[in-house]
Amino acid sequence: MEGPGICGFGGKQWGAPVAATDEATRTSRRTAPPEALYDKLRPGPGMTASAVASNQSARLYAAMIEIVGTRGYQAVTVREVASRAGVSTRAFYAHFQDKDDCVLRTYELVVQRATAGIVAAQSGERDWWKRMRRAFEAFAREVEQRPLAARVALVEPYAMGSMALDRVRRTENLFEAMLANSLARTPEPVELPPLVVKGMVAGISRVATTRLLSGREGELLGLSSDLQQWVLSLHDVAAGEVRDLATHVLEARPALAPRHEPAASAANGSVREDDRALILTAVAKLAASKGYVALTAPRIRSAAGVSRRNFDNHFEGVQDCFLAALEQRTIGAVGLASAHAREGGNWADNVHLTIARLCAHIASDPLLSRLAFVDLVAAGSAGLRCRERIITQIAESFASGPAGEAPGALAAEASVGAVWAVLHGYVTAGRTHELARIAPTLSYLALAPAIGATRAAEAIRGAEERC
Repeated sequence: MEGPGICGFGGKQWGAPVAATDEATRTSRRTAPPEALYDKLRPGPGMTASAVASNQSARLYAAMIEIVGTRGYQAVTVREVASRAGVSTRAFYAHFQDKDDCVLRTYELVVQRATAGIVAAQSGERDWWKRMRRAFEAFAREVEQRPLAARVALVEPYAMGSMALDRVRRTENLFEAMLANSLARTPEPVELPPLVVKGMVAGISRVATTRLLSGREGELLGLSSDLQQWVLSLHDVAAGEVRDLATHVLEARPALAPRHEPAASAANGSVREDDRALILTAVAKLAASKGYVALTAPRIRSAAGVSRRNFDNHFEGVQDCFLAALEQRTIGAVGLASAHAREGGNWADNVHLTIARLCAHIASDPLLSRLAFVDLVAAGSAGLRCRERIITQIAESFASGPAGEAPGALAAEASVGAVWAVLHGYVTAGRTHELARIAPTLSYLALAPAIGATRAAEAIRGAEERC
């Protein structure tokens, strides 16, 4: 990722220390005038045109990593990137079409360098266990030593919107292929369903992203062994058995009921007790029909039938209101699915039924799927933080299950992150109608690290037969 070596050039921020992600540092950089990362090239003989171009592109990549990694994609402007790189805006446009072209090519460069480092770390090692451990440790070191570049690869693509999705999917496919290749070297190779491998990569990414966002990337190397164990807990023939289950999810059970709309009450100009609920319902419906980017405070107030004063009493603005609606609806859907599951059965049965019901709810509720998986991206870094809060809350609840069955905190974090990432991929690809079919595999991602692959498959099969 960062570090001396891209096109042979370094720089003041190229290879930034971990401390660069501190909130105080980020705040000071938002208020201080930008400082060029590099001095401009001095005119004169000695450098060919190609060498100058290479030098400029390296500096522009470095500047983009510094800005995106420190303040986020939405803070990027061509003028600042050029200024930080010590080149003119004209020189910028000689290398890139626009800001988005530059940031996407920077993303690809970061991924290429990280991939090369992981592959190189395994070179010469024949033992499959040690090869895998080296790969995990190399990934952890990349994140720890180059956090700004790691944010470009793991965090900011979700703030870039749909333009980055294809590249993100290609990156996911690359790492899934690498992991599948590593697992194929085990003494007893298992033909894992691709969806399980996808979940493995997503779970690892989730653990890394969480630590990046909280400035705890230094923990990742120490978690390498636990992450490897989490992956191997899913590496079992039972994964294929679960995939092949005949799925009858929820067809014989009542569908999840939508949340009730609150009724308006008379108010005589005062803040009504149910104004907040009216606003949240209105913003959710508007977002589902027109998208997050079309939301405005006047539109939300009009749809909710509330005054500006009452709106301002509850929310700081459109983004705050939207994220509150998202959080309420998502956590509510998970809670409702879990409540129905608790009608009977043991803990493992209930975990599967909760996941199955949630899949059914997402598939049948376009408002929920739009808010939780599509428009969440449009909310940028604030949306990402909201997503992390939701996943963390679900993971903590999952880890608080009965002793001897519930997973440890890290396994719960990785498994819930894996399930959520797979759901996100299916929804954004327009495949919500397939969620019921994959529910057993999602449950396997959750249960196998907790109670073992064989018991997980048995629990899922039993719950399916009783549906």
